[in-house]
Amino acid sequence: MGSDLSFVRAMGSGCVIYRETSGRYVVDHPQAPPRILHAATLAGAYAACQGWEARLKRQGSLGSGGC
Repeated sequence: MGSDLSFVRAMGSGCVIYRETSGRYVVDHPQAPPRILHAATLAGAYAACQGWEARLKRQGSLGSGGC
């Protein structure tokens, strides 16, 4: 990740949220393709994490833990 990002939150599911200097959020999850998504709001970033978590649980790729 570039130097124009600042760390916001790491979720229990492995999802990590960063904020760009432009104000947009970058969501990263090492186990879930597409690995990086952009969100306009923090709420959108959390929703991306929750969506990845739900999909990984259905696939059996995620243990207990959560957003």
